Amino acid sequence: MVIALGSVTNFYNLPGFPELALAMKSLRDAIQLRARILRRLEEANSECHPTDRQSLLTFVVAGGGFAGVETVAALNDFARQALRFYPNLCEEMLRVILVHSGPIILPELGESLGRYTQKVLVRRGVEVRLNTRVKSMTENSVFLGDSVSIPTRTLVWTAGTVPSPLIFSLPCAKERGRVVVNQFLAVPDWPNVWAVGDCAFVPDIQNPGKSHPPTAQHAIREGKVVAQNIAAVLLGRRLKSFSFKTIGLLASLGRRMGVARIFGFNFSGFFAWWMWRTVYLSKLPSLDKKVRVAFDWTLDLLFPKDVCALDDLDHRRDFHRQDDTRITMENNGDYQVTVRQPAHSSMGTGLTRIEPAGIERDGWAHLKIAERVIACGQAERV
Repeated sequence: MVIALGSVTNFYNLPGFPELALAMKSLRDAIQLRARILRRLEEANSECHPTDRQSLLTFVVAGGGFAGVETVAALNDFARQALRFYPNLCEEMLRVILVHSGPIILPELGESLGRYTQKVLVRRGVEVRLNTRVKSMTENSVFLGDSVSIPTRTLVWTAGTVPSPLIFSLPCAKERGRVVVNQFLAVPDWPNVWAVGDCAFVPDIQNPGKSHPPTAQHAIREGKVVAQNIAAVLLGRRLKSFSFKTIGLLASLGRRMGVARIFGFNFSGFFAWWMWRTVYLSKLPSLDKKVRVAFDWTLDLLFPKDVCALDDLDHRRDFHRQDDTRITMENNGDYQVTVRQPAHSSMGTGLTRIEPAGIERDGWAHLKIAERVIACGQAERV
């Protein structure tokens, strides 16, 4: 068995954030943010009160890492380009704010590229607030740690991730919430169990006491090594140790601008942006997908962005399916269990939905409900 549950957005138990803030962890999150931007512009275009209009046109992104910087750059560009379709709005009304707890954004790339990135964002109209945190929020405001209140209806949270909540329920050794593995990516004392990706604490054999960062380039290579090791166990061959050094880090700043650090060398501007696109294009799994994406990117360079909203998504994802049992995880991390009863069941027909209401979100009592449903094959209320 391979444990590869990944990570989820970490709201640090801040009340109201899972319900009010938007995450940026998946394609669905990006589509939801796009729809939110267009909806806010629509509302602001018909809003007469200046204060309410300003809160609708203010967008706050929390977190100055790669996800936060790329999100705020794309958000700012998209919103400003979309304004041309709203006759009652102008660019001077739009306010985009990036809030970061540290003294420099993109700290992984160093001070030089961090300062460069900040200058690019500020030149495009983004406000950058450093050395402060988002402490709380309501439906109409965001409150910062320096006692500043920002009237806004939109907060995008990119301030951290945490391993999948299921990891906490596993009775194995953990470090920083991640499953501890050895140099072969195997879970100690658990025969034939492996772990990779964001949920695994992978030791760096070249730097004792340290671990590999939970990044995509490491996870991809961990997957290849664990596949080879599983095959080696089945064939009675020698296991392979995982060892990998980060090749480079890249970030897109939009408008054909980017920043990158490749093999210790810094790049910025158009060349860094071109490298960013080239690397991502090369990682696509098949030639037809590469051609489709390259063609779409080319059209994006030649024509204005499409501002059609896609807001008809079901903001849930299947977490488990077994026979007639379906477990879905809501956008806020809660679980729902749906059991389709057979026609001859004494409990009746149709769907029985069990919601973990009244159970603490960070606890695991709701997973016990799922276990009972799966074990018994019927809905059981607790």
